[in-house]
Amino acid sequence: MAGTAGGFRTARSLWRERLDPRHEYRVIEHDNRFRAGIGRTGIFASEFQRFEEEKERLCDLHAGSDLGEIIAGDIIDTPEGECFGIGESVSCPPLPLDPDAARAHLLRSLRLVPGIGPAHERRLKQKGCRTIRDLLHIRRYRPSAEETLSLITDGDAGAVMAWARSRLSPTHPEVIRSSALFDPGRLVFLDIETLGVFSRPVFLIGSATVEGGSVRLRQFLARDIDEELPALLAWQESLPDDPLILSYNGRCFDVPYLADRCAYYGEEYAFGAHQLDLLHITRRTLGRDLSDCRLATIEETVLGLKRGFDLPGALVPGWYDTYRRSKNPGPLIPIIRHNRQDVLSLVDLHRRYLEMYR
Repeated sequence: MAGTAGGFRTARSLWRERLDPRHEYRVIEHDNRFRAGIGRTGIFASEFQRFEEEKERLCDLHAGSDLGEIIAGDIIDTPEGECFGIGESVSCPPLPLDPDAARAHLLRSLRLVPGIGPAHERRLKQKGCRTIRDLLHIRRYRPSAEETLSLITDGDAGAVMAWARSRLSPTHPEVIRSSALFDPGRLVFLDIETLGVFSRPVFLIGSATVEGGSVRLRQFLARDIDEELPALLAWQESLPDDPLILSYNGRCFDVPYLADRCAYYGEEYAFGAHQLDLLHITRRTLGRDLSDCRLATIEETVLGLKRGFDLPGALVPGWYDTYRRSKNPGPLIPIIRHNRQDVLSLVDLHRRYLEMYR
């Protein structure tokens, strides 16, 4: 035991000798300020100082300004009070949503029929069964093939996606293809900003819908904690009927977080029945070729986008708190831009996967 303890002390000393000269890795006094965020990556002292200087610059630049003077938006009235709404229309190529092609692909996936796995699918195709319709001629599979065929050809897009997820996997290409069955107006791209881990308030909800050759982006801002419920209600009011929520880690974080906050106020919520989490798709499709699957990495390597100055997610709660206490809108500007780009990148990433799996 003594030898083991001595080994740990030696290793610790060696690492300290290597790290102490590297100022990028020096210990930060009061480092608990970084633990309040939800960011998965740490922030070096030099980076933190650079962002602090930028925050001070923005505060000086916009001292005495009103939020509405520097950020175009409107007051949104709800039964529970007001929040601030920001909206814009961004031109973009139309999403390649081809329901007929998507159904044709799905019908070629024999594994969607209960009782057929990967090996059996290969054997059936070798014998000439190319589509689910061909299974109608095999008595053993006729009943289940008829049900699956009816679902794909006549069923609701949400039911088809749920079936593909359950029969294949949540990250299978057929799940992406099934998203093309949704009416474009039902697609909602979502990203939120919060004050920390679960059960902390959400103060910014970024949401986008696709309208022809443009993206309709809307952001719902709680200017203070007491506007969280109005922001939640305003966002829900903006949703189409029975939407498909597209997000990046939203199945595990954004959607449960919003549901939790609605439940905190005793409000019902009607979203989350249909979801497509592009993070999990990315891990399966591109994970082996990337250093990590952070959205910023995907933007640079896959979408060809470099943001430049971008506020790390771990610092977002502190910057919002600075705004909330001072009412100086300067620190809000990078947060709103960060959220805006996250949402627009989701639209581009979904387009890329639809093109990949045509």
